[in-house]
Amino acid sequence: MKIKIYQLCLCVCLVLLASCDDYLDIKPKGVVIPDKCEDYESLLNYAQLMKASDSYPNYLTDDVFLPYEDDLTGGYVSLVLPNQRLYTFDSEVFGDGESDGLWEYSYNRIYTYNVIIEDVMGSTQATEEHKKQVRAEALMGRAFEYLTLVNAYAKHYDPATADTDPGVPLMLDKNINKTNLTRATVQSVYDQIKADLDEAALNLPEKPVLNAFRASKPVGYGMLARMYLYMGNYEKALENAKIALEHNSTLLNILPYKVTDPEKWIGRINVPARADNPENIYIRLAPWVFGMTLNTYGSEDLMALYDKEKDQRYLLYFTRYIGGYDCEYDAWAPYIYANMAMSTPEIYLIAAECEARIGSKDKAMEYINTLRDNRIFDNVPLVAGSNKDALKMVLDERRRELTLLGCTRLIDLKRLNREPEFAKTIVHEVNGVEYKLEPNSPKYILPIPPTVLRFNPDMVPNIR
Repeated sequence: MKIKIYQLCLCVCLVLLASCDDYLDIKPKGVVIPDKCEDYESLLNYAQLMKASDSYPNYLTDDVFLPYEDDLTGGYVSLVLPNQRLYTFDSEVFGDGESDGLWEYSYNRIYTYNVIIEDVMGSTQATEEHKKQVRAEALMGRAFEYLTLVNAYAKHYDPATADTDPGVPLMLDKNINKTNLTRATVQSVYDQIKADLDEAALNLPEKPVLNAFRASKPVGYGMLARMYLYMGNYEKALENAKIALEHNSTLLNILPYKVTDPEKWIGRINVPARADNPENIYIRLAPWVFGMTLNTYGSEDLMALYDKEKDQRYLLYFTRYIGGYDCEYDAWAPYIYANMAMSTPEIYLIAAECEARIGSKDKAMEYINTLRDNRIFDNVPLVAGSNKDALKMVLDERRRELTLLGCTRLIDLKRLNREPEFAKTIVHEVNGVEYKLEPNSPKYILPIPPTVLRFNPDMVPNIR
């Protein structure tokens, strides 16, 4: 199977580097030209599609803290230059010789998804239903990538300006020979994401094929819920979150799990990871599979949200001691494979936030108390006096639960900064100097990589 997938991926590269006519006329010796539906399905199992957005945007957020120098994490001085610049909120992040893995690998994966989307319906030896399922999984993957990209490299969705705000380039076919690309508007990108997800949700299987690295129905509706949440359409977000939970509402009770050996690095805790964790309904690993593990400390602001005696998320995922190191601060140290895609807790949190905003505070509390019962010893149910109180509780719970996963906190800060009651100034200190990131600053938007701008002179840069 591994050999076949490798051959198929090699073939995809050949296809992308040749004209369609040439590709049809020439069969390179020793590789498999995608022809049968199973060939395109094998591409879905390609290792690079199992990865997702990098975690480095967290260095912009209020969740991380780094001393200047440090034995465990290495501290600020050990960061690569782009991450140092993010941490101090510099206007320039990537130099000409520095690559942006989030942008580059996302578009690489999009090209593979495009090959499947464009060609699988013309493949052989499969039913129409099966071909639609494979196409749906690729549409799901493409939508996931674009939802991350448009929220990382563009202004947050605003219905008043989305039609004119620059988004990201929309690449929707397998042709890589296009020149002088431009940015689609934020609205156009969201329209494409919605179209992909609407089609995907109809044709995804009820249960994932093989495992949760492959998409299923609850993922399609869950991603629609995430998209609508980011758009501020709380009615539609709630509707889709409820459908997703009807298909899969499984939560993992983490209370029985423990730190097996504080001296260990890998395998420090015995919480199930990847497909062994039933909460992981759609799995994408960080480029460095353990994500931000042991790269940073939790900020004082973040740590204040946890009950350090009863909340298993703190007890399992943070530590003051590991591998012979005594830590002055709370180190982020789960050392399990970080899932950067989608979990059932996120769906609960989306439903809870939408109920708090447009529905019932009691229903909002029901969602998060169900989650907290699986996270906190002797959990005392939270009670909200108003929808406003409920919303604050839900957002705090969201921050506790989704800590340091991909671009999640960055996107939340961008969307919440538009609401005066949640707007905040982030302060990072480096070697005695304070650096501040004000609410709604353009520095929340990642820069278009210099190499991309150089080869696409008509592409509008992000002025930070």
